[in-house]
Amino acid sequence: MLKWVNDHLEETIMAILLFLITAIISYSVIMRYVFNDSPSWAEEITRFFFIWSAFISIGLCIKRQSSIRIGILLTVLSEKACKVLLILVNVFIIAVLAYWLKGAVGVTKTLINNGQTSPALLVPMWIIYGSSVVGFALGIVRCAQQVFINAAELRNVR
Repeated sequence: MLKWVNDHLEETIMAILLFLITAIISYSVIMRYVFNDSPSWAEEITRFFFIWSAFISIGLCIKRQSSIRIGILLTVLSEKACKVLLILVNVFIIAVLAYWLKGAVGVTKTLINNGQTSPALLVPMWIIYGSSVVGFALGIVRCAQQVFINAAELRNVR
């Protein structure tokens, strides 16, 4: 079970969210142009789902190592130097994500205390802003995994 969660968590959540976004927008378009009655909640909920998918994608990009980086530097370095550089980069990313996570937790706590809700759906806004907390925390976990993977590979490099 844990292996499946580790391998497919982000993809599954994002697939569900993107399916829901597509279905709700399709429903909204049909209601608007066929029945001349557009639901007021459709745009808001799809925006919230998109925000959640954007923050969930942080962990997915780190896990797949598909974030922006300068690959030419990695090709000219030795394998050992490359692994050390990747470890240092991931530790730096963890530090940045931890700083952002601290801010995101603060904002989310403020919204919990204020009780602010969204205009159309009356969803508590802390649920929407909580996506940043989840995304940054997931990014930290995925970066830590990369550090451990690279450290283990570094031990095997001669």
